[in-house]
Amino acid sequence: MKRAMSKRIVAHRLIFCSLGVVGMAILFIGSAATQPWFHSASASQSAHHPTTSPPGKSHLPPISPTPQSVQQRLGSFPLTPTVALVKGKNTDPSALRTVTQVLREDGVKQIQKISAQSAQKQSSHAPLTIWIGGPSENAGSAAQLKSLNAEGPTGLPAGGYVLATGRNHGRAEIVLSGVDQTGTFYAAQTLRQLIPARGHSRVLVPVVVIRDWPSMQTRGVIEGFYGAPWSQQNRISQLNFFGENKMNTYVYSPKDDKYLRAKWYQPYPADKLQQIHKLVSVAKQNHVNFVYALSPGLSICYSSSSDLQKLMAKDQELYNLGVRTFALFFDDIRKTFHCQQDQHKFGNDPNPPAAAQAYLINQFYNKFIKTHPGTQLITVPTDYYQAGHTAYRDRFAQLVNPNILVYWTGVGVIAPTITDADAQKTYDIFQHKLLIWDNFPVNDYVPHQLLLGPLVGRDPGLSEHGVVGLTANPMIEAEASKIPLFTVADYAWNPHAYKPEKSWQLSLQRFGGSAYVPLRNFAENSLQSKLSPTSGDTVLKQQISAFWQAYDAGDSIQLQAAAAKLLNRFATLKHTPSELQAKLNNKEFLTEIKPWLDKLTMESEAGEAAVRMVTAQSEGNDQAAWRQRQIFDQYMQKANAIPQVIGSGVIPPFLLKAQSESDTWLQLRTPMTSIHGKHRTVR
Repeated sequence: MKRAMSKRIVAHRLIFCSLGVVGMAILFIGSAATQPWFHSASASQSAHHPTTSPPGKSHLPPISPTPQSVQQRLGSFPLTPTVALVKGKNTDPSALRTVTQVLREDGVKQIQKISAQSAQKQSSHAPLTIWIGGPSENAGSAAQLKSLNAEGPTGLPAGGYVLATGRNHGRAEIVLSGVDQTGTFYAAQTLRQLIPARGHSRVLVPVVVIRDWPSMQTRGVIEGFYGAPWSQQNRISQLNFFGENKMNTYVYSPKDDKYLRAKWYQPYPADKLQQIHKLVSVAKQNHVNFVYALSPGLSICYSSSSDLQKLMAKDQELYNLGVRTFALFFDDIRKTFHCQQDQHKFGNDPNPPAAAQAYLINQFYNKFIKTHPGTQLITVPTDYYQAGHTAYRDRFAQLVNPNILVYWTGVGVIAPTITDADAQKTYDIFQHKLLIWDNFPVNDYVPHQLLLGPLVGRDPGLSEHGVVGLTANPMIEAEASKIPLFTVADYAWNPHAYKPEKSWQLSLQRFGGSAYVPLRNFAENSLQSKLSPTSGDTVLKQQISAFWQAYDAGDSIQLQAAAAKLLNRFATLKHTPSELQAKLNNKEFLTEIKPWLDKLTMESEAGEAAVRMVTAQSEGNDQAAWRQRQIFDQYMQKANAIPQVIGSGVIPPFLLKAQSESDTWLQLRTPMTSIHGKHRTVR
């Protein structure tokens, strides 16, 4: 959604492995000091009142998205080589599969799968029993929660769950109880983080009760950018990522898919339908709602029964594949008609474009959605980003069926902030429930930039002002998008507990594993966006500032000290690409970011030469200054040949200023006989 067209988490089990034991302890202590991981609240209470752990308790590993309520109790027990899994008739298959995978990765040798009925008749001989499924899935889980002094999930919102661990008559137990199957699946994802794999180390399960639920009903991603759509492999990887991070929505709407927009009326070829069918299947396994969106506004005749039939026939294909949520989008089009029939029917309406679109939307709702039980409809109005009333908005709101969900980007196509007040005003205008189309971290309008920072500028109370959820529009680079999308998932699940910086750090740790440090160095130089226009490499910023201050003051001692630090930082950045390539086991990500890695190498080399060049000038060492200027020019030429932007707002300004200082110095020393031994003008 743009006005201009210029637009499994990898190694997630390796949490903090690059930091070591001491580093982990420091990080956990630091995190607790700024924002406790533990919250105690009921479903009717705000979830952002922190509580502290009693003395003698070790901190839990970080859990994302941040749970609504965590009660850590005294003690822990080992994850034993033999574990019994107790499932009911309706236990979610994906949750069962996830728990089995987690146990295998944690070194469990024997997994006994038994039914709840069998478990109630006779006790398992396994030293640890895991009960999987809430009241609607596993009849035995309620009694086990009670024995662990934990309240069940009844009454929690959809997707809510209770995860309880402890000992019952000396036997270790874990209960994963969702208010529905999705909740149980989310409990399994939390268990994955609660007992992260530690290689050959003994895994200890903390005694804890986690009572959790999503604050936003709809949380996910809309593939809605201009440019090359994601590949099938990208989308499957993303859907698995969404499930792991408790996102429940994927909107299929790449702008450059001709079957969605330019050729919306054409049926899909068989191979394309097969690909979509696979995506719908993977989405279902991850408890993700696959939303199919058509954008017919470039050519449709709104009042044509024939065009309506084409729309319904197209969506019937998708319904047959298992899609149950559909969308009709009218963003980024002109408010003009494509047939004389529309002019005759709507020309005298107070706002003809709004009336025409509302007519088509309502016709589709009445003749397709209402005749296909279990389906729902979303739309995007043409005025999707403006502030306040417009004649189009007012008429659209008046005419469109109130059961239809309306997309809104916030104020502006790319909204720096989305406030509770703006949401309430927009809801009051449309009088329809709002779904936020968040144009972050989308980069189709700046395709030479990566936007790897966290989601910022979104108020925590949006769901209290007519907003049912948020879907983020990602970058063209699918794997790179996972870094900021992790923070989107964190925000949407529990906005009141969301801390952008902490969420971002955890995203880098999960994504990077042993490559966390070089990944952070790279990501810190890919932060600047319309949401965070001044973000950048803070360490580098400070060192550059200190360098120029010493240079301007003519303080040679301070300049040498500042230059040494700056050279060290540029050397670190120069080696970041090779470190990432050596340590990060994500070939797709490395392929995506290769041009930016190359640019970082060239600019870092130029940065080193710039520091030495300016320092030599300050010392009056003309020969060294000229030698470094030549090196500087060589690397700048290579850097400028790469269109990608890295270190925006930090590295390029430093290089330009250094070049300007050198140009001034050269002009003062032309002809440069003292450097070259003969008369020569340098340009």
